[in-house]
Amino acid sequence: MHRHLQERGFLLNHLRLATSLVDMYAKCGAITEALEVFRTVPVESTDVLIWNAVIGGLAVHGMGMETVEIFREMQRSGVVPDEITYLALLSACVHGGLVDEAWKFFRSLEAQGLRPHVEHYACLVDVLGRAGRLEEAYGVVKTMPMEPSVSVLGALLNACHLHGWVELGELVGRRLVQLQPDHDGRYIGLSNIYAVARRWQEAKKARKVMEERGVKKIPGFSEIDVGGRVRRFIAHDKTHYGSTEIYALLNLISVEMKMKDDVATPDYFCID
Repeated sequence: MHRHLQERGFLLNHLRLATSLVDMYAKCGAITEALEVFRTVPVESTDVLIWNAVIGGLAVHGMGMETVEIFREMQRSGVVPDEITYLALLSACVHGGLVDEAWKFFRSLEAQGLRPHVEHYACLVDVLGRAGRLEEAYGVVKTMPMEPSVSVLGALLNACHLHGWVELGELVGRRLVQLQPDHDGRYIGLSNIYAVARRWQEAKKARKVMEERGVKKIPGFSEIDVGGRVRRFIAHDKTHYGSTEIYALLNLISVEMKMKDDVATPDYFCID
């Protein structure tokens, strides 16, 4: 389709087609191709959509500094960013750990007269929490002009678990269970907070409440493409027809790793 559009000169005249193509390449992880299309199209100075497609694509793939550079170029071109632009920028800051930049973008959003949505707050809380600045993150949550969503509270809970702030984590975890009583991850998140503090009875109780309410834990799984067929693997699963050979090979790899590096078997090997 890209070649078809090029041959007929459509990309030069139809900015929306070019924007869709940039968006498609970016979402597929083909960032180089997305940028090539972006660079070959005469972008109108007033159009923000194609800039958002590039910035959002870079952000999703963790290219924090590259995202910021494109945004600077956007500003120099006279294009006015919108709420989507700033959401992509804040997302890039989360993946890249760019705390100071996140604050600058958030304040620029407000300075332009744009209203921050709950998603903007969630990104800001997430980037602050990952960086260990939990008091700042909690301060953002307390001063939000709207009720914090589960995404905001979830980001705060993850930060509490990561950095060991048990008291706040317990408070947030209980609130998430109230908001989403049918979500298995909320009970597990609360249980993990208790486990960090070695409060084993309470950790066990959180999982027991989940079972009593009939909430099922959705098992995590991995998928790989082998010979054109997608294979799914779940921890300790023995239903795959080649499981005997697979576990035997993993045991062999485990032994060799221990001999070379004297390290424990990684959990993701799932070896009984």
